[in-house]
Amino acid sequence: MRGPVLLVVAAVAAYCWLRYRGPGATSSERRPAGSRPGGRPIQGAGASADAHAQELRTPLVRLATAAGISTRAEARARRFELGAQGERQVAALLAPLKREGWVFLADCALPRGEANVDLLAIGPRGLVAVVDAKKYQRFRLTVRGNRLMYGKQDVSGRLRGLDYEARTVASLLSVPVVPVAAVVGPMLRGTQLRFRGIRLVPAEDAADILRGLDRQHLTTIPAGRLADTARRLLPPKTGK
Repeated sequence: MRGPVLLVVAAVAAYCWLRYRGPGATSSERRPAGSRPGGRPIQGAGASADAHAQELRTPLVRLATAAGISTRAEARARRFELGAQGERQVAALLAPLKREGWVFLADCALPRGEANVDLLAIGPRGLVAVVDAKKYQRFRLTVRGNRLMYGKQDVSGRLRGLDYEARTVASLLSVPVVPVAAVVGPMLRGTQLRFRGIRLVPAEDAADILRGLDRQHLTTIPAGRLADTARRLLPPKTGK
């Protein structure tokens, strides 16, 4: 039965591609990359992760999933969706800071490569922080020597991107930038970890920690000017 099912899936997928993505499709039938059904753009926190999940779910992958066939693409799409959920959760926890004069820019594209900044935070006194949501579901994070451990798994490499993003933003804005990993998952409130210059904090504590860092910040460039420069140099990666 598996062979006939795959043939049917492939045939229907080919029809969907020709109708909705192929050269014969009309502009109203094609869905542009980085948009939701109906043509609405994917924007804001989690936008890039959502867009990646959408790209992975080709017609063939969706049909395979509907037929109960596991694919690597669907598994990756689900991981991207979990990441997007974490980014939106962190953005929601930080949203009250906007009333205090904070500026947040979500899903910022860097000048080179495919990397993006989940959330760029600029405080009233000019503190600049790159906030990266990290979602963990089971084990707690610990620092052992020069390694970041998730249970018994070494996950040190997962923070390389955040380090690169912070250094790139610092170079673009000509100011120090604080890298913060906001952990969604089993990290006790009131605790912090430091790993290679990166602060790992419970997502629920992120707003208070950013407030405290901004109070200690020595203003060098007005926050408004920093925000304007950041908007110009770090535009949204998706939903343009």
